[in-house]
Amino acid sequence: MTLLTYRTIGQPSHKPLLFLHGLGAGAVQTTSAFPALPNTYLIAPDMPGHGDSQDFPPQELNFDRFADHVVELMDELNIKSCDIGGLSMGAGITLNLASRFPERLQKMILLRPSWLHQKMPEHLKLVAYVGQWIEQFGIDAAREKLLADPDFQRLDQKNKPVANSIGGLFQRPVTPASTSVLYKMWQDAPFPSLDELATITHPALVLSTSKDELHPPHTADMIASHLPNLRHQNVLPPRYHEPDAYALALNTIIQKFLTQ
Repeated sequence: MTLLTYRTIGQPSHKPLLFLHGLGAGAVQTTSAFPALPNTYLIAPDMPGHGDSQDFPPQELNFDRFADHVVELMDELNIKSCDIGGLSMGAGITLNLASRFPERLQKMILLRPSWLHQKMPEHLKLVAYVGQWIEQFGIDAAREKLLADPDFQRLDQKNKPVANSIGGLFQRPVTPASTSVLYKMWQDAPFPSLDELATITHPALVLSTSKDELHPPHTADMIASHLPNLRHQNVLPPRYHEPDAYALALNTIIQKFLTQ
């Protein structure tokens, strides 16, 4: 039995879509992004260290174990296979699932992926540092360290909405899992090599945006170029700068992909 908490939208009789949130977010990120996909039963877990899924030790905070927990949730819900997607960290978990449990996936959605095969991606280091600083020094001191960090100051000058999203990490509940997950996941990678992606044959949709240093378009391009069954690759309006246009395009494209 899985320990993951989860939320749902829609009727269980409809086609399931299991969608996985990004690092530092939770199920609410998913349910707010997809409030009403037609004829879809949306399943939105809180991954370990996120939302209400807090009772997890540090050794559980890695891509393999996150994927294992998703499979356990599917077993609990009596779902043999379904469409699976994810945002950022969730995209990494989806690729891990597709590689290790290919029989559990049908179509695959990779939204604003942020990991390739390398551990400790440079563009996510400030997120990891926030987790380490909160754990070591507490919320107030950690916030001061972030504001004084030269890399954060440069990001704040260049792209304040993205910088503000990092500041939002201080609004999360403070538990051992919620802080350590921010750097534990950064220290891991979802798949061992780009060659591994060539073995993933599920129909795939890859989505990226501009103006988003935390989810570089290059990462989405690299993944898309290695997937043998890429059906569509789209660049959405920038999430942090045009949220309404982003939401409309996201739901339109995903709905079309799921019904094709």
